[in-house]
Amino acid sequence: MSTAEISEHPPIYDRLVKERGDVLAETRNVAEQTQAQARQALDWSAVRHSQRTFSAFG
Repeated sequence: MSTAEISEHPPIYDRLVKERGDVLAETRNVAEQTQAQARQALDWSAVRHSQRTFSAFG
């Protein structure tokens, strides 16, 4: 089996996409959104920046 044959979708795949929707594409989109949300939630750069400008003693 060649790489081209592996990368092509079998005929049943197109039919399933029509019947059920493209679950793989939807999953990919949700994963990308989740990664973006996690990246934003775990971004502490704003906190580090604000600590430099705030001083309890000055």
